[in-house]
Amino acid sequence: MADHGLSATEASGSQADDPGQRGTLTIKNRAAMRIVEISALEIPGVIRSNTRLGNLTGRDLPRAVVDMASEHPNIRVDIAVEWPSPIAAVCGQVRDRVVTEVVRLTGRHPSRVDVAVTDVVANIDTEIVAELPPPLAAGATE
Repeated sequence: MADHGLSATEASGSQADDPGQRGTLTIKNRAAMRIVEISALEIPGVIRSNTRLGNLTGRDLPRAVVDMASEHPNIRVDIAVEWPSPIAAVCGQVRDRVVTEVVRLTGRHPSRVDVAVTDVVANIDTEIVAELPPPLAAGATE
């Protein structure tokens, strides 16, 4: 038989079957931003918020900034929190969830996750209760 200079591994094509040898994986910043924003919304107390100053400016929350160029990306996420919520605890939960989901979905471990609360929105029920006049004492008249 003629020797074609191929090893048994090369001849069987198993190198091409190895996923690590097929090419590269590129995760766009926008995809990672969506992962972060959706992860933040899964935490109780974090809400969608749209802050507008007329028709000129505005921003939707949560909003993330992610640079996936590094193996260990830096992440910043701005969130709106519903009043009343324990802000420090909510931020810790957001950070933990973001790290878990980014690792699970991209395979990359963030070097840091900064969480900023940029809006606190009062719960509508709290606003209604706060606007009600105090009840009159028994026997008192107006």
